[in-house]
Amino acid sequence: MLNIIISTIQLLLPAYLANGAPTFLIKFKKHSLDFGKKWGKNRIFGEGKTFEGLIFACLIAFISGLLIKYVYYYLNLPWINITPFGYAFIGLGAMLGDLTGSFIKRRMNMKRGQNAGLLDMMDFMIGTLIFIRILTEYSYWVMIIGLTLTPLIHRLANIIGYKIGVKKEPW
Repeated sequence: MLNIIISTIQLLLPAYLANGAPTFLIKFKKHSLDFGKKWGKNRIFGEGKTFEGLIFACLIAFISGLLIKYVYYYLNLPWINITPFGYAFIGLGAMLGDLTGSFIKRRMNMKRGQNAGLLDMMDFMIGTLIFIRILTEYSYWVMIIGLTLTPLIHRLANIIGYKIGVKKEPW
């Protein structure tokens, strides 16, 4: 069971960090991934999905993956062999999952920041798990732990982000 927990942290922590990273760019000028274009009466993704956020998220996943590998090596913990760019790929999976959630929200006529419950919490994790599966095989326990803990971790991270002023809503 300890190996499953160690694997879960190694595989999912970069995705969690990538998912939260773009909120720290709130004060910067950004360029929208959908170029302001609409599909029907709503934007394709919305103004909150930007090139800068996507790049920053992948960079954070890359850096955190390197740090995790270093810590695991230093502590002589077993790790799944993923290249450093594989962690950026995991971050990309998280962001594409998040983009898919935004696309769905816009089709449901939901505004930016409007609470979409589990869709807001799980979209990035589903993208993450798909992209990790492309890189390596993992125990189904990793998936179960990720899907189970994500709503709690997501909610806690959003409350903290709201309290420190990087999020406009606490959900």
